[in-house]
Amino acid sequence: MRNNFLNIMKNFFSIKKSNVPYYILNNNINDYYKVLKTHKNNTSVIFFKKKLFFRKYSKLKKGIEKIEAEYEGLKWYCKKTNRKSEVILLNYTQKKKFAYIDLKKIEGKKIKSWDTLSKNYFYLKKVYSHYKKHKLQNSNKTHGDLTFDNIIFNKKKIFIIDWEFFYSKIKFRGYDIVYLFLSAACLPYVIGKKFSDNDEITFKKLWRMLIKMNLNKKMLLDPFTFFKQLIKKDKILNSSAKLSKSKFFPFIVKKPHEKKILQLIKSTINN
Repeated sequence: MRNNFLNIMKNFFSIKKSNVPYYILNNNINDYYKVLKTHKNNTSVIFFKKKLFFRKYSKLKKGIEKIEAEYEGLKWYCKKTNRKSEVILLNYTQKKKFAYIDLKKIEGKKIKSWDTLSKNYFYLKKVYSHYKKHKLQNSNKTHGDLTFDNIIFNKKKIFIIDWEFFYSKIKFRGYDIVYLFLSAACLPYVIGKKFSDNDEITFKKLWRMLIKMNLNKKMLLDPFTFFKQLIKKDKILNSSAKLSKSKFFPFIVKKPHEKKILQLIKSTINN
């Protein structure tokens, strides 16, 4: 079970080069490339090794919409974090029947979402500081499925990627940071049954940080119900959830662990 889930949680996996439409390769046809694909989300990805950029493309209507959303989301995020979007967004092309976006490879590392909460605590605090510094929690814009899989760490810098759900209608302050913290407490257990006494203490520290942000009370008191209901109601998020249930972790957390987390939240709020 662990190996199967690890395969699901990987961002990309190889597919045959012959599946790539010629017009997607165009002037890069002579460059060495590796074909990759996200798990069941109507888009595909090529990585050009020499030029060090990713090309995400689709010829499906919903995939084209996701690529457009990613383009707009990245522009918004770069503006909010005082970055020049053209450094990351190399090209964006949208036609009636296909679209693609070229994204420069961002140097850095990704943190394993299945590592223990205590081990990842340092990185969660860094993301929290990043959000507070750029006041991202005060915006009515949402990433939609923020986990460690969508964050790149480079020394003191942080970059959030994969903004394909930028057009979702969710407008709750702090939605993404709460989603991230909760995922960091749940995915290690889902994948490897990891959640120690020390992790419980760490979780309560993190939740106190969220409480200080004065966010939606329902989101902080029962985040599982809150997230699942919103995802089901949102047309864009629900469409992806139907394609792959594992896309949104709240749907795959077993009841015993959910109950444990809710007990910790109640204890934290009451104290």
